[in-house]
Amino acid sequence: MSHQFNKHFTSEQPATAKVSFNQLGVPVSTEFDDIYFNNENGLAESRYVFLQHNDLPTRWQTSLHNTFTVAETGFGTGLNFLACWQLFQNTAPANKRLHYVSFEKYPLRRADLERALSAFPELAGLARELLQAYPSAQTGCHRMQFEHNRVVVDLWFGDIHEQLPEWLPQAQNTVDAWFLDGFAPDKNPQMWQPNVFQAMASSCRNAGTFATFTAAGAVRRGLQEAGFNVIKAKGFGRKREMLHGSISKSSPVAAPTSKSVTVVGGGIASACLAWSLTQRGYTVHLITSGIANGASGNAQGAVYPLLHAELSPLSQFFVCAFDHARQFYQSSYPGLWHATGVIQLAFNTIREQRQQKIASGGYYDNHLVTAISAEQTQQIWDALPAQPALYYPSSGWIPPQRLVETILQSCGKLLKITKVTTVESIQRSAAGHWQVSASDGRNFDAETLVVAAGAHTTELLAPWRIVTQNVRGQVTQVEASETSASCPLVVCYKGYFTPAMNDNGGLTHCVGATYNREFSAENYQQVDAADTAENLATLQDNLNQAWTQQLTAVSDRAALRITTRDHLPACGWLTDNLGMLSGLGSRGFTSAPLCAELLVSQWLGEPQPLANSLIKRLEPQRLQAESA
Repeated sequence: MSHQFNKHFTSEQPATAKVSFNQLGVPVSTEFDDIYFNNENGLAESRYVFLQHNDLPTRWQTSLHNTFTVAETGFGTGLNFLACWQLFQNTAPANKRLHYVSFEKYPLRRADLERALSAFPELAGLARELLQAYPSAQTGCHRMQFEHNRVVVDLWFGDIHEQLPEWLPQAQNTVDAWFLDGFAPDKNPQMWQPNVFQAMASSCRNAGTFATFTAAGAVRRGLQEAGFNVIKAKGFGRKREMLHGSISKSSPVAAPTSKSVTVVGGGIASACLAWSLTQRGYTVHLITSGIANGASGNAQGAVYPLLHAELSPLSQFFVCAFDHARQFYQSSYPGLWHATGVIQLAFNTIREQRQQKIASGGYYDNHLVTAISAEQTQQIWDALPAQPALYYPSSGWIPPQRLVETILQSCGKLLKITKVTTVESIQRSAAGHWQVSASDGRNFDAETLVVAAGAHTTELLAPWRIVTQNVRGQVTQVEASETSASCPLVVCYKGYFTPAMNDNGGLTHCVGATYNREFSAENYQQVDAADTAENLATLQDNLNQAWTQQLTAVSDRAALRITTRDHLPACGWLTDNLGMLSGLGSRGFTSAPLCAELLVSQWLGEPQPLANSLIKRLEPQRLQAESA
């Protein structure tokens, strides 16, 4: 299978929109010399053109699908989305979900977005949630979830002509309504092209609809040629006419026959899978040898993106995964998300050169990462060495074990947990289901099964000959000193050092972690005094600060990480009812939420939260021995 990465997709970060505000407070695009919404009443126009002429309140009452999907050209200020969300809240059945997909070539800066939306006080609450979730200006898809996944937004940043080929293969026959927006065709002709109309047609379900503010002849003809029945209607306000219509097509969608999914595992991957499924109304049977008893069981874990000097598939994936994880933890588990920021010290010349390349490449938005001087490093915390660094302002840390337990608890009655000593094997049954066999002799039938068992995943999937490697890591917990207790953020060097947390009444930090490819499979959880010494020595050597010599180790914990040869997760379906989510390495809490959404979206035939070229990069089949 070819894994050629789309070079257009790896272009530099999209340019943020340049806007001014006119006398009425309406944002105006400098690029297109056009307003973002109607001068008199932008919200009324959005409701009239897009909501009314797609007949939304009626259609999500009568739709046969659990999820109603809206797609849009031109996110802009997000006004159409907020109007749609508000109407959905007020008129949709309680069991219906809204999936909103939008493309934007020039993302607004958060400050401009906030100013623009301040003109609509009745949307203030929803706008606040959007602003908190709003991603960094990075090319690709950014999935945001609201109302515990009842409302999902996939925001695709970049040129629509480059992004559509990355979205469309996974979005055939999924869209119920299109909002054809964007700046006027005479001011932005490059967007209103036949390939956009063709993509609208192929992504629509049967009886899918569209609406647009324009009545331009080229737009009408392009939509008709793509297969839409086009109707002219009275335009909003001073506009004479607008267009709306629908498409008839044969587009049967085979929904999953199973309403229940069995998951083998107990860490962050399993928890995120259970959450993504139960929030969609599916029941989950989790078979586990222990909750967060592997690599997900440490006291503290950093969440930040893995970046390269060039925008590689690896860094592109982690940009998308990080933005999603941050938003997921922040919105669903705010008490466990610590948005402290993360700093990566340039503790030697090689690190400094590598960081300079990352900072100067033009690939990453400064809300994601920025280079700081040695002086700025000490301004963040004067106990740090005078070293230049990379600073990740929107990153932070979580308490892994508590987070996994809390996510599973929030799945409610749709989650059933069965504890076993070990899962020994899985085998296909005569009925085409999967039989999960435990060491105590119990067998469990699974119509649909996902294996997310961390370091034990590949042995359970032995017939597929998937090649991974387990790596032992040991983390050291140290008692906080008077100086270290004031550490305000996660500090990364060759290891990492976390801010102090309350540990049974005392303050401790995590210092980690060793990385051992060779270890005893029987005794890997046994604490090694040499690893404790290594963790402390690395901290002392890389930071070279007196306070690091004063820290006392109080406990250690060892576990296995499962890694892949290309450092990307293994996420996908081996058969139509056997999925795999593994290979998360040491960044599972950054990658697991997005991978879970991807796996569930694939199973349900929903629009997917990642570019098609990246989805292919994650397929577990790439790791089979024959392709190694």
